[in-house]
Amino acid sequence: MPLANLHVKDLFQRFAQERQEALRAGEASGDLSAAASLEPLLAWFGKEEERSLLRRVLLDSYFPLGMVERTIFGNADGMRFFINKRRPELERHLGEELVRTARAFVRVRMDIEQFFDPGTITCIPIDGRRHPLPTDQWCILCGICCEIGGVRPEPPAGTCYPEHWYVYLAGGAVENQQLCPFLFQYFGGARFFCAIHSVKPVACRQFDEEACRTRVKEGGVHRGRPEGRVYRRSQQVVRG
Repeated sequence: MPLANLHVKDLFQRFAQERQEALRAGEASGDLSAAASLEPLLAWFGKEEERSLLRRVLLDSYFPLGMVERTIFGNADGMRFFINKRRPELERHLGEELVRTARAFVRVRMDIEQFFDPGTITCIPIDGRRHPLPTDQWCILCGICCEIGGVRPEPPAGTCYPEHWYVYLAGGAVENQQLCPFLFQYFGGARFFCAIHSVKPVACRQFDEEACRTRVKEGGVHRGRPEGRVYRRSQQVVRG
């Protein structure tokens, strides 16, 4: 099938997988190896402002491609529902969510530079170099706890957030927030870290190892069944 006819979900997944593979392989930027899959994805968006924004964000080594793929573009499977994100009527909404997520990511990046120290605000300096992630802790940086709509935006004592962070943390960064806008990815690997770890909200600080184990055990709506299978609910046939 020509790339121009692919659903935006497929275009994003194709790019995300190639880009992450390039980053994991240690390529300096991954730009060249991802170019073939990036351009068809960008071409899906009609506005030059959106294409320019996405080009900047999607090639940022810290943008959480893997988590965006798993949440925004991942099928949703709840107790009583199943949503196939490849449905044609959802395509426009997926594109809009990606653009809004990209805008939030850019603003967070700028805020960290302006209001905090990017060398100390999280577990590693955010300077584009591959600093080793911490290993002497119970958290394995899977990012599952950050698949959230929001938390109470209460900063730790002595910290003052930029005003819009209170909205971001409460779940207002995007209209249908499924992922914390402060979650970054480590160079295409399956490791995600809080970009504001040293000043993260009190609610996040209180999330301990026991809560982590419970959250992982419960899973989430984005770890559902494979597509294309027939599902029967209440004697009704539902196809993914």
